Amino acid sequence: MNLELVSFALCPFVHRVTTLLHEKGVPFSVRYIDLRNKPDWFLALSPRSRVPVLVADGKALFESAAILEFLDETQGTPRLPADPFERARQRAYVSFSADVFAAQYRLLIAATDAELEAATAGLQAQLGAFEQALADGPAAGPWFGGESFGLVDAAIAPALQRAVAVDAATGIDSMGGLARVKAWAQRLAAHPSVQAGLPPDFDRLLREALGKSGALGPRLRA
Repeated sequence: MNLELVSFALCPFVHRVTTLLHEKGVPFSVRYIDLRNKPDWFLALSPRSRVPVLVADGKALFESAAILEFLDETQGTPRLPADPFERARQRAYVSFSADVFAAQYRLLIAATDAELEAATAGLQAQLGAFEQALADGPAAGPWFGGESFGLVDAAIAPALQRAVAVDAATGIDSMGGLARVKAWAQRLAAHPSVQAGLPPDFDRLLREALGKSGALGPRLRA
C-alpha cells in the first residue's frame, strides 16, 4: 500500500500517526504544508481543513483517530485487543487523549503566570483520568494495555513526549504528582517509534514555539 501523510511539522495529531507507522514498520512519505496558506488540493482532501490527512493508494482519510484505526486494521498485527470491552475502553481513551492535547495547548500559549497556573491545573485534571486508568488497567506492564505498545500509547504519545520536553526546557512541572503518568511519559518519550515520528528539527521548533509564550518564554533554559 502506498501511504502519503499530509502534515504540519509540530502537529501532535500528525505525530500520533507517524508514531504508529514507525511502530509497525510501515513505509510512508510525508508532505508538509503551511497551515497559514493551505493549498487548494489539501482543502479538497480535508473537510475540516486540518492535518493529518492520509492518502492510501490515492484515497484520502482525515481525522487522526480514524487513521490510527485504519492503519491498525490494515498494517501488521492489530494493536487493539480482541476482547470487546477492553477494545471499546481503549478506543474511548484514544478519543479522550484529544482533550489532553487541547489542555496542553492552553498551557503552551499561556500569556501570563495566572494563565499558566490555570492551564497547568486543567492539564493535570485531564491526565488524572489516565493516572486512574493506568492503576485500573487489565494487566501490569509498561504500556497502557499491558506488555504491548498499543493504540492508546500512540494516541497520547505526542502530548506526553511534549510534556517531558517542555518540563525539561522550562523547569515547570506540568504533570504534577501523577507518578504513573510521569513514568509512562518518560517511557514514551524515549521509545524508538515516538522519537522516529518526531518532525525534523523538533527541538528547535519547540523552543521557537515556547519562546512566543508570555509565561513559558522567560522560563526557557539555555
